Amino acid sequence: MSATDPTISAPSGNSTGRPLPAGWTLAGRNFLVTGGTKGIGLAIARSLLEHGASRLVICSRNADECLEVQTRLMGDFPDASIYGVPCDVSTAEGRARLVREVEAHCLNELDGLCNNVGVNVRKTMSDQTEEEYGLMMRTNLDSAYFLCKGMMQALKNAAAVRDSASVVNVSSAAGVGSTGTGAVYGMSKAAMIHMSRILACEWAGIGVRVNSVAPWMTMTPMLQDAVKDDPGQLKRVKEWTPMHRLPTVEEVAGPITYLMMPSSRYVTGQLISVDGGLSAQAYDGPCVTPPIEYSVTRSSKKA
Repeated sequence: MSATDPTISAPSGNSTGRPLPAGWTLAGRNFLVTGGTKGIGLAIARSLLEHGASRLVICSRNADECLEVQTRLMGDFPDASIYGVPCDVSTAEGRARLVREVEAHCLNELDGLCNNVGVNVRKTMSDQTEEEYGLMMRTNLDSAYFLCKGMMQALKNAAAVRDSASVVNVSSAAGVGSTGTGAVYGMSKAAMIHMSRILACEWAGIGVRVNSVAPWMTMTPMLQDAVKDDPGQLKRVKEWTPMHRLPTVEEVAGPITYLMMPSSRYVTGQLISVDGGLSAQAYDGPCVTPPIEYSVTRSSKKA
C-alpha cells in the first residue's frame, strides 16, 4: 500500500475524482498513536495520514527510531505536521512527557488516541516471573488507562469543536479467548476491552467515543521474534483460522481508521475482532472450507 494509491491516500477525493463525503476524511484532525514506529502502529499512523490527518504524534522508547520514522513520514506526507516523541509510556514520567507534547503540538485538541503499544513474554503462569508480569501490565494496560485519563481534556476539547473524538484501544484475540500465548498477556488485553466499554459509557456525554479492536496474529516484529525458533507454528495458526491466513498490518489499521472517522460517530463501546473468523469458530468441522492445498490433498487421497 503506497501513499500515492488514489483509492486510499486522497483525503479529499477518490478514484472517480469526486470529493469524498465529509464523514470519510480526517482532514483538520489531530491524532496520537502509541508504539507508532513499527508493525501495526506504523500502519495505523500511515493510514491516518493517508486519510488526511493534519497532525500526528507517534511515540517509541527508541529516540533514533522515533526520529527516523518521523523523517520518513514527513517525506511521504509533506502537508501534515508529524511529531516523534521518545518516551516510555509504561512509566508515569514517560506518559507525562507525552501528554505535554500532545498538548503543545495539537493545541490541546486531540481528535483520536490509539493505545497500540504492547509487549508479551510468552510463558505459562508457573514459569512467569513477577518482573515479567509487571512489565506486561504496565506496558499493555497501565499505559492505556493513564493515557486515556491524561488525554481526556484534549479529547473533550476536540469533541466540543468537531462533534466527536475517538479512542481506539488495540487489544488482541488473546483478550477474547485463550490463544495459548500466556495468561498475563491475555488478562491485560481482556481488561483493555472491558475498560473501553466502561469508558464509552462514562464519556458518551462529552462526545468522546471509546472502542477496541482485537487482531489475530499479525506478522509484526514482535511476532517474528516470538516464532523465530519454530516458524512452523504459524502453519498451525493458518490451518485453524477460517480464512487460512494471517492479517496484514494494513488490514488491522483499516478498522481502526474507520473508528477514528466522523462516519463512525455513533459507534462506541464496541469490540471489532480483526481475526479472519477465529472468534466465530468453535470447532473446525468438516463443513468449514479448507485451505486450497488441503482440498487438493483430500481429492488426491480419494482418487
